[in-house]
Amino acid sequence: MTVRSLALVLGIVYLGLGALGLMPGALGGLLPANPVLALAHVAMGAWGLAAYAGRTPALSYARAAAFIFGALGLAGMLQGLDRFPMPLHGANVWLHLASAGLAGFVGWRPRSGERRSLRGDRRRGRMAPFAASLRTERRHAIHDRRKAPAPA
Repeated sequence: MTVRSLALVLGIVYLGLGALGLMPGALGGLLPANPVLALAHVAMGAWGLAAYAGRTPALSYARAAAFIFGALGLAGMLQGLDRFPMPLHGANVWLHLASAGLAGFVGWRPRSGERRSLRGDRRRGRMAPFAASLRTERRHAIHDRRKAPAPA
C-alpha cells in the first residue's frame, strides 16, 4: 500500500464515519459517537482526501494520523475520562488503534530502493571504478594462490 492509497482509504472511511456520526442513531450503537468525535473524523477524512489529491503531503498525513489515532486509542483505554468531550471507549479504541498501526506502518516503512541496516551500506556499486578493477584483478588473476595447482 502506498502512502497516497492509505490517505484515500482513511479519508473515505473517516469521512463516512464522521458523516454517519452526525446523524443520530446511524451507527446503530456499534461505535459510540457525538458531534465532537464526528467532526474530528470528518476533519481527518477531509485531510486524507486532500493528501490523496496532492493538496498536502501524503507522507505527513500518514505520520500525523499515526500519532493522532494512537493518542485517541490510548486515551480511550484510560479509565475515568468521563468528562472528555468525545466517547473514545468501546469499539472506537480498536478502530483508532488499527488506524494508527496501519498509518504508522505505511508512514515509516522503507521506500523502494532504501536500505536500513545496522551494518551500513555494503553495495558494490559505490566504489570508484579504479578500486573495483583492482579488487577484480586481485581476486581473479593468474597468480591467485587459491587456484594454483598443488606442488608435486
